Amino acid sequence: MTTITPVRYHGLDALRGFAMLLGIVLHGALPYMGLPNEIWPSDKGSSPITSIIFEFIHIWRMPVFFVLAGFFASLIIDRYSWSYWWDNRLKRILLPVIIFTPIMALTVPWIWIYGLYGKLSFFYTMEGSPWHLWFLYHLMLFAFFSFICVSLGEILRNKGLGIAVNYLSYLNIFGWVTKYRIFQSRYPVMLTLLILLAGWFTAAELPENPIASALYFSFGYGLYKKTSLLNFMKRHWIKYMVASIFFFILYLLTYKNFDYIDPTTWYIPYLGLKSINGVLFSYTLIGLAEEKFGDYSSILRFISDSSYWIYLIHFPLVTLITFSMFNITLFLELKFIIAIIVTSIIGLVSYKYMVRSTLIGVLLNGKKLS
Repeated sequence: MTTITPVRYHGLDALRGFAMLLGIVLHGALPYMGLPNEIWPSDKGSSPITSIIFEFIHIWRMPVFFVLAGFFASLIIDRYSWSYWWDNRLKRILLPVIIFTPIMALTVPWIWIYGLYGKLSFFYTMEGSPWHLWFLYHLMLFAFFSFICVSLGEILRNKGLGIAVNYLSYLNIFGWVTKYRIFQSRYPVMLTLLILLAGWFTAAELPENPIASALYFSFGYGLYKKTSLLNFMKRHWIKYMVASIFFFILYLLTYKNFDYIDPTTWYIPYLGLKSINGVLFSYTLIGLAEEKFGDYSSILRFISDSSYWIYLIHFPLVTLITFSMFNITLFLELKFIIAIIVTSIIGLVSYKYMVRSTLIGVLLNGKKLS
């Protein structure tokens, strides 16, 4: 009897880890962008280079992450079951949130005050402390939503009301994105328009908009079953990249003029370009990752495995490092690079020697899929 080895998506796994690790770069860049202190404690002056790097990563990072989260959710459910995935979410997301939220409350508030006023004063508060873990709350919300929908469907079918499930499915906008070819398309016009509409009231920012992030998740969930589309992305990622770069340049020309007060001027192009970039860069990077990094690599595997741990601990590290350099006379770009390198080294070393072979490593990375 021939045993079929399940397909491993090493490139997508590495891309997911890379997207999480880029949180270090984003949070390391913010003090050097000339933001008001009420938004982020800032160094003296601003760096246009750092701002462009931030905007480039920020525009696609979480859309890509949620697409991949949906893709791997579909993979797990297909190979195991819905129950297995829900149990996996409880262990790998809810439990880490419960554990790491008080740790953030012990570290982030006093580091923030240090950045604002240069004074070290240790204190504990839960107010606002876990906000950078927002994407974990979204993922748990998706798991809870799916549990309700699947369970309700089973109840209706057991009572002979399967036809009601079919009718209700037409009201499920996320089901549209998963099933219909118009959204699972090589030319993602309708997907982009739907995400644009979902992001209308939040300027296409995902932290306060679980509907928009759920649409990316739903697209990824459907992509797992659309191997022809995934293969098309692999073959044509360069074309998607050219289009992505073109629209990103347009975005750079637009976002500086963005005006929240007058939505008739810059709001629509700003919102549209953010949505276009989020979708096109997702296509580009997914195709690139599988085409160029689809084979197993022990280095990429280690980085991917470490990414969740590093994301959970990086925020207090990178903020403390950047804030502590406020009074040091160096080029802002050099401070930016130092913060990224030091935070990454601490994260990688601590993972290798303190986490990887421990119960924490099992909690975060779970049982390895075959």
